[in-house]
Amino acid sequence: MIEAPGRLEDRRLLRGQGRFTDDLRFAGELHGVVVRSTHPAADLRCVDTAAANRVDGVVGVITSDDLDADGIGALPFMSTVNGPGGGSVCALAMPLLARAVVRYVGEPVAFVVAESLSAALEAAERVVVDYAVKPCVTDVLAAAQSSAPLVQDGSAGNVVAELRMGDQAFCDGALARARHRFCLRVRNNRLVPHAMEPRAAIGLYDTVEAAWTLRGASQAPHHARTILADDVFGVPRERIRVRVGDIGGAFGGRITPYPEDCLVLYAARRYGRPIRWRAERMESFLADYHARDHAAEIEIGFDEGLRIVALRVIDHASLGAYATPFGIPIATTTGNRIATGAYRVPIAAVTVKTVLTNTAPTGPYRGAGRPEAIHRIERILDFAAARLGVEAVELRRRNLVRKSELPYRLVSGLAYDSGNFPRLLERALELSDWQNFETRRKASRNEGLLRGRGLAYHIDSTSGLSPKETVEAVATSQDRVRLHAATQEMGQGLKSTYAQIASDIFKLPFDAFDVVQGDTQATPEGPGSYGSRSLYTGGAAVAAASEALVERLKALAADRLEASPEDIEIADGALTIVGSDRRVPIAELAAAEPDREVRARGESEAPFCFPNGCYVCEVEVDPETGAAWIDRFFGVDDVGRVVNVPIVHGQTHGGLAQGIAQAMLEEVRYDASSGQLLTGSLMDYALPRADILPSFVTLLDEEEVTKTNRLGVKGAGECGAVGAPPAVTAAVLDALRSHGIEHLDMPMTPERIWRALHDARQT
Repeated sequence: MIEAPGRLEDRRLLRGQGRFTDDLRFAGELHGVVVRSTHPAADLRCVDTAAANRVDGVVGVITSDDLDADGIGALPFMSTVNGPGGGSVCALAMPLLARAVVRYVGEPVAFVVAESLSAALEAAERVVVDYAVKPCVTDVLAAAQSSAPLVQDGSAGNVVAELRMGDQAFCDGALARARHRFCLRVRNNRLVPHAMEPRAAIGLYDTVEAAWTLRGASQAPHHARTILADDVFGVPRERIRVRVGDIGGAFGGRITPYPEDCLVLYAARRYGRPIRWRAERMESFLADYHARDHAAEIEIGFDEGLRIVALRVIDHASLGAYATPFGIPIATTTGNRIATGAYRVPIAAVTVKTVLTNTAPTGPYRGAGRPEAIHRIERILDFAAARLGVEAVELRRRNLVRKSELPYRLVSGLAYDSGNFPRLLERALELSDWQNFETRRKASRNEGLLRGRGLAYHIDSTSGLSPKETVEAVATSQDRVRLHAATQEMGQGLKSTYAQIASDIFKLPFDAFDVVQGDTQATPEGPGSYGSRSLYTGGAAVAAASEALVERLKALAADRLEASPEDIEIADGALTIVGSDRRVPIAELAAAEPDREVRARGESEAPFCFPNGCYVCEVEVDPETGAAWIDRFFGVDDVGRVVNVPIVHGQTHGGLAQGIAQAMLEEVRYDASSGQLLTGSLMDYALPRADILPSFVTLLDEEEVTKTNRLGVKGAGECGAVGAPPAVTAAVLDALRSHGIEHLDMPMTPERIWRALHDARQT
């Protein structure tokens, strides 16, 4: 592989030359504002729009009655599991605007369209909504009780879908026979994927073609088009085009369409003009899909040699008020494919109940189910080690799957194909100077501080709706090569990586390549970018398409040069007969074709990959204030073959920042009685800052290359978000263990730590 010259994307973005959705302008555009519910549960008696329609500049106010009259559908959900007891999933599709009932604070009730944003905002305040308030429930465990208020009237309960994996009775028997047995309840805090760029959407309608164009920040344009065409508008897919420019952060929160994406398209047809909408910061906290919010009970058993004999998980996952398109799969199968982590677990049973609550709907967020699964097993191992009086690292040494045991079959049916987990553990211990920790702890104690260390072994399963990807490579008469891909650039450097792969095959410089993404009319069909799938499917397809195009060019050159294709080589923008000076430029071959271009397609299909690694964290805690900070953080990651080292390190560090933030800072909170969001601004919800993060020391281990795809890569984007929370949590609890504190749930805020220390002193 040719050495990468850094990231090709950065220069334009750093100069302020990015083109984000809200940068776009269209003649005659109108502005949309969403009127949102102020109650978590209520019947809608009336939505009175008369006063709003009298505001100067208002074009119209759309309600659910308008949508129903025009046959507009709802946002669908998918499920990989059944409903409770094996029946169908008992959930409603998400309406674009509330119909008769509101189910969470922030649910869209009406859509105001006006000539200016100020007029739309003023009119939105004049929409009068008559609510008949009903009881609400925001906590996932409370909502699962039979006595809880129903989020969706007429249903049998708030538990709407259920995963059952493994033999429960067999697992119970194994646990009963275990020499040592431990149980722990673990909460995984609710988060909001708050990107740098707020959500925005612009809808355009072509009256001649009777076709829509959506301009927005989608991670999966073709997937969005499918939902919009098939489920919302009921039209052929070719009548909807989704176009994506630069994206200022996505992290899973922008895979599927939101109600606002549909509303701008509907309004564009209704009023015959472009419609633009952009979320305000506080609106994002209310209306963006949230993530995580699990409450799990995990039980583990060991034999006399401290080897795991069985594992049982009973988990409750909040879907929010509606199941989003990916909500149920993320909560159930996506994360629990790896419910046993990187450990040898002969018997396991996992039950996950997905629960409706009067809160914002939940969906994917970096890691998407895997952080929840890894956090709970790493926590129970730390808890068990402390109770057993053995080092946490020793308990892991005895139970990590060994290389000689690969492929290792999981209870989910998947099999780990490659890796050397024990070796990565030892590399991380050496990198972190594990053996000299007590010296550092003593130094902290002398400063009046508590020091703790923690480690976590993480493993991921890179995923997607489909394991396939198609790329089209195009050689042009302008000495350029275009790569058309359905994967989506959103900050992860796909242009640089794809150009690097193609450059190696074409023997051309990086700046000779253009990567075309984010347009459903200009790219092959594909699932998009999420779950760390872009490189191992999309990158492999780039290689396949590039090789196919080279072969096509060789055939054309052979005809031109009267030689055999086997005697042709490509380099420096030309095809040459080996051992001679007879050559023909690529641009000349393209110019001779009917469209002045030469095209070829390549496909890639790859099963699940399993990036993995070990993180070690050391923290200091001020026992007087509860403040905790990370002093040292080390990691060793196996992401397969590394194509672009700086990009992978950037992905790792970004994931670590988000994982550390979950462990120490971030948590969406609702008031239990009123259902109101308590963390509705950046004053209340703490995002990570550079000054709270350490200087990470991370290594990439390439010795265990996977054979599941042609590049040998495994995916890197989720690792930090999966592995950091349990490592940080373990370190904080290790610092507090001398005070008798065995467990705290995330986030490890100063208040939570101080209260735990205060309570410990009182006992």
